[in-house]
Amino acid sequence: MCVVSKVFLIVLSLAAAGALYPSPAGAAKSAPKAAQNRQNAGETRPAGIDPAILARLQEAADAYDVKDFTKARQILKPLADKGDDNAAFGMGLMAARGEGGKQDLKEAERWWKKSAASGNPQAQFNLGYLYFKGALGAQDFVKARDFWSNAARQKHPDALYGMGILLVNGAGGPKDIKSGVKNFEQAASFGHPLAEFELGQAYLEGLGVKKDRKKAREYFKKAADKGMQEAQNALSALDAKK
Repeated sequence: MCVVSKVFLIVLSLAAAGALYPSPAGAAKSAPKAAQNRQNAGETRPAGIDPAILARLQEAADAYDVKDFTKARQILKPLADKGDDNAAFGMGLMAARGEGGKQDLKEAERWWKKSAASGNPQAQFNLGYLYFKGALGAQDFVKARDFWSNAARQKHPDALYGMGILLVNGAGGPKDIKSGVKNFEQAASFGHPLAEFELGQAYLEGLGVKKDRKKAREYFKKAADKGMQEAQNALSALDAKK
């Protein structure tokens, strides 16, 4: 596991069930626990990474932690130019946040594409978000589906959830409710509250699965226990009909 990833991961979660992703700036107010998220995403770093590169990445991480974004950029850029996916991701993240320079989502896109091409699931997810939200212009669900499907194959929880939304709604490609629900199930296995809520709805309504009020309640409760108000409301409504 690359130590530097702890400061260069941005976790873009959905703001509400079936709703939209927050802006990159809003989602990136604090440094997330990236090591756990990369583990959840199923990412494994290749063996034999040059210790000198890891040392430089750690140096950039240390500079980032003390908000010396200029120094962090100076360290990361040559590494990113040479193809290091973590460095490219970090460059994109700082561009998206406007750290060490003005906010520039086109620059973020460019760096994340380099990172995504090396198989970085978080970069793939973030690119999908940009296209899903229309942060660079018009919404492009086809591109969102393309990048999210790649990240979902690496078991990235948010990408699995996002693909579920696209599949259930037929956005950016064929509508496939059963496959969408399966994506929700995989995301829920990582404790994703919005996926749990969607599964509750699926079992309550018989959407892609057989109706099952017991399972609906089970998933609503899991999401509600994580503080999701919509799930709490759904759970209360379900219990009131007993």
